[in-house]
Amino acid sequence: MFRQCVRGLAVCLLAFGSMTATASAFHDGSDDASAMAPVFQSLTVPPAVNSDLAFWGDRAYAGNYGGFRIFDISSPAAPTQLVDFKCDGPQNDPVVYENKLLFLAVDRTMTGAECGSPRSAAHDDPNGWEGVRIFDVSNPAAPRQIKNVYTDCGAHTITMYPKNPAEIMLYVSSYPLRPGPTCGAVRGPENGNSPLHEKISVIKVPVNNPQAAKVVAEPKISYPGDADNKFDPDDHGLQGFGDLTACHDIGVFVELKLAAGACAEQAQLWRIKPNGIPDTEHPIWVYDDVVDETGTTGDPADSGVVVDFWHSATFSWDGKVVNFIDESFGDGCPPITPAPGSTATMAGDTGRMFFLDTATGSKLSHYMIPRPEPGAYCSAHLGNVVRAADRNLLVNAWYMGGADVIDFTDPADPQEVAFYDAAPAGPTGSDNWSAYWYEGPSLSDDTLTLYGTDGVHNPPTGRGFQVFEAAIDADERPLPYLNPQTQETVLRSTGASTAKGVAKGSAARIAQSPARVSRTGSRRAVGQRAAHLAP
Repeated sequence: MFRQCVRGLAVCLLAFGSMTATASAFHDGSDDASAMAPVFQSLTVPPAVNSDLAFWGDRAYAGNYGGFRIFDISSPAAPTQLVDFKCDGPQNDPVVYENKLLFLAVDRTMTGAECGSPRSAAHDDPNGWEGVRIFDVSNPAAPRQIKNVYTDCGAHTITMYPKNPAEIMLYVSSYPLRPGPTCGAVRGPENGNSPLHEKISVIKVPVNNPQAAKVVAEPKISYPGDADNKFDPDDHGLQGFGDLTACHDIGVFVELKLAAGACAEQAQLWRIKPNGIPDTEHPIWVYDDVVDETGTTGDPADSGVVVDFWHSATFSWDGKVVNFIDESFGDGCPPITPAPGSTATMAGDTGRMFFLDTATGSKLSHYMIPRPEPGAYCSAHLGNVVRAADRNLLVNAWYMGGADVIDFTDPADPQEVAFYDAAPAGPTGSDNWSAYWYEGPSLSDDTLTLYGTDGVHNPPTGRGFQVFEAAIDADERPLPYLNPQTQETVLRSTGASTAKGVAKGSAARIAQSPARVSRTGSRRAVGQRAAHLAP
């Protein structure tokens, strides 16, 4: 995500051949690892870009650009594949409900909504389709496609907000880096939409009648305090893509009624209204880091960094801290986005993660893995927070930097406490799209059970669906299910009263004042980089 191929135009355009499937306990003695090791992998056949994960009970749902797979993870060291369901449609970002309904985000214009429809020759095909596909997965060996909901600019990512036992809300993020049937500089205005997009879509799904799912709202997105109120790819050295005002990913905390929007140009915090719609027009606060004061150094500890693209967000389980991710458009490990030309002021160190105070939006720290790797690309990407009562632990994927566990109990001084990084760099190294903690079924009481997907920039060598064991003894509070972008109940043993105060204080500030804007400089231009930003 961009949960996507950001390191070259050819990456996702490969003509994939067939590959023999493997699914076995796995450990390569040549791997560079510390306190964390893979115990299982299952390749995607034929090779395809591996995307995101969702979990319910003892099942894991692994998306890829060619479809999705369902695994029985009742024994995490030896999962069993229940189905490999073919349904082409990048990104195939999944969320699941009660092992009954599976939702897939499709962000590529297809000739039709049904599985088996080919990709349209033109992204702006007025007769094309993109959006959310809905499946009945009650029988995991035989999923059934039961509904399709078209959304403007497709669905790059989807976040589930369980409004009540009868209704699910899906927050759909999308953007016109490339045009679509009803979005972009031409098709957007033709269909009554802004050429910059300027919205998310909200789909309401009646749990007992999912065939009635439909778009019920399109909350407006803007960038308060931003000079031109848009994300301009040229400012980041990316030529040939459209400007936008939109969001990439949304993380929600249901009990706190808060949503963290990673909105390309800005990180934003919203209140979720009683009707289940996020109040995007009145952000509680917005944050951006817009200039690297020290210039490009490539030093993970560099005090001056800059953001290319706000990509994803997750909360600590006490609600006090929100972690936002910057996805670098540059290259390297640590990533560097070079200055693109005459409009540049200073090149930047990019691809970091940021720890922000939920109540105020103030920056507590930023972080980059302390393991430089020549020839690799290791931008932060996707992860989640371990539900633990004794400390704050974040699991995260770093593309070719592998997957790791970061202790941010002191959010001003986050520290890597475990990592796994296969054979640094090269076509056989790590290439992790996502890495998550999920302690439904567990490996053991004194370790963390982690899951990942591997195989983005070079899918034929990707490891596919992975299970990791991290030698960390934490006071975990297991979950019965997990859609990683949806957190439901405050972990009260770590300060629930403070967390509830966050929500109440946020609502009061919305009523009393406009959005708080936290910025560290004026917008700069960085990056001379060809990138594949949309399927």
